This record gives sequence, C-alpha cells and structure tokens, in this order.
Amino acid sequence: MGLHHVDHYAIETNDLDATSRFYCGLLGLTEGYRPELPFPGAWLYCENGKPTVHVMLLEEGQAPARSGYFHHVSFSSSGAEQIRARLDAAGVAYKVVVLPGFGNTQFFMKDPNGVSVELIFPPEETRQSDIDAQDNGRKEDFFLKDQ
Repeated sequence: MGLHHVDHYAIETNDLDATSRFYCGLLGLTEGYRPELPFPGAWLYCENGKPTVHVMLLEEGQAPARSGYFHHVSFSSSGAEQIRARLDAAGVAYKVVVLPGFGNTQFFMKDPNGVSVELIFPPEETRQSDIDAQDNGRKEDFFLKDQ
C-alpha cells in the first residue's frame, strides 16, 4: 500500500482549443480516449500511453476553481532542443534553469490558463551556454517573474 506516482492533473479552461494546442502542438502530448463524462473536455496522453492531463471546459461565465498553494506541475522530458525551438517559434515565454548539483535543464512556463508547467530534461541534454548563464542565488532566478 502507498502512493506510486502522479496519475494525472486536471485543468479547467475557457479555451479548450488553445489548451490542446499548447499541450499537444508544443509539448507533444496527444489527445486520446476520454470516457463519456457529463461535461466537455479532453484527455491528453504522454508517450507512455497514460492520460496525464485532463482538460475540463468551463461553462460560459464560470470561474475556475482555485487550488490553494499548488505551484506547478513537472513533466520528465526529452528532446530539449526540439521543444525549445517550438516554444521559441510560438513566442511562448519560458525560463531556463540548470538544476544545481544535478545538471538537469528545466524549462518553466505558463499554459494558456495560467498553470505553471515545468519540463525537466536529463543532464546530457543541457547546453553549456545554459550552465554559463545561471544565476541561482535567489528563488526568483528559478521561475518566471509571476510564478
């Protein structure tokens, strides 16, 4: 008995298309099977075949629920250069951090709904120029300004 891993996280949105474009078009998830639920939405799948992001479309004028102190979600990732190129081409703002002591590259960004998303890449995908640019002396150096 015990916890094993994060199964999924759910996002409420007023713009299902923009949310799907961000997670599928930019980050590489794929839309897949979603059970018949009493509200519209989408299930977005990682490469491992797991429906990791559940998107729920809000009704017109409905405000999203608040999740208290939740800060961000992180995806174990590969293909840093390809994703970096897609984010740059789409004009998505992101912060690059190299994790001290581990050497993993992290990209921090916001999805179209304001959800903070981290992509973490293995050390072998870390650019020397990203290591050289690091200033990890303050908490603010790790995230986008409004995270």
